[in-house]
Amino acid sequence: SVHSLPFATVDAEGISGSQPAKVHNLVQGKWIGSSTWNTIVDPLNGEPFIKIAEVDETGTQPFVESLSQCPKHGLRNPFKSPERYLLYGDITAKAAHMLSVPKVSDFFTRLIQRAAPKSYQQALGEVQVTQKFLENFSGDQVS
Repeated sequence: SVHSLPFATVDAEGISGSQPAKVHNLVQGKWIGSSTWNTIVDPLNGEPFIKIAEVDETGTQPFVESLSQCPKHGLRNPFKSPERYLLYGDITAKAAHMLSVPKVSDFFTRLIQRAAPKSYQQALGEVQVTQKFLENFSGDQVS
């Protein structure tokens, strides 16, 4: 079940027009909603089943402020913070490993299937390609 995956905040089988999933924006470390939402239509029945927080021109200020606080060399510059850089390599390796766990790959495969009308094998192929990409990327220590 989805509840046994500690990172899962959505149940692919439970998303519906009456119980839509919501995609929030991340700004300054916080997930925020919106006064306006875009919707994605369920490919199986045509119901709007995923709501995505929209940002219009008047709502961009928090994002601009957040970006202006970022140093020009970036927050994760490998020369200024090599330990943090290596940590992200380890995190990426763990993500790659997690995607190779059948329960986790099945979770993401089912999510892909909910948003795109694909067979299980097609959606699983996307998960496997992503897993291999992350595996390779982590070996480069996120360089």
